[in-house]
Amino acid sequence: MAHIEVWWRCPGCHLSWTTQREAVKCAASHVRPERWAVSDRHPGKAVACNYRGEAFALREADLSDFIEERRRELEEGR
Repeated sequence: MAHIEVWWRCPGCHLSWTTQREAVKCAASHVRPERWAVSDRHPGKAVACNYRGEAFALREADLSDFIEERRRELEEGR
């Protein structure tokens, strides 16, 4: 006869576990830190440091997303 089992799935690797404790332990092993350049001048703007490096991310975070303001900032040499 069929029965019901509860499985706990890891959101990182999608393996299923028989206890919540095992699933939480597995999920915690998938957590990795990320580095982000966060702008002081433009609230809410952040640029990941992954692909082009920290120097690019820091500069990009300080530049505006608005074309005219960005052009002005680049002319001023920021």
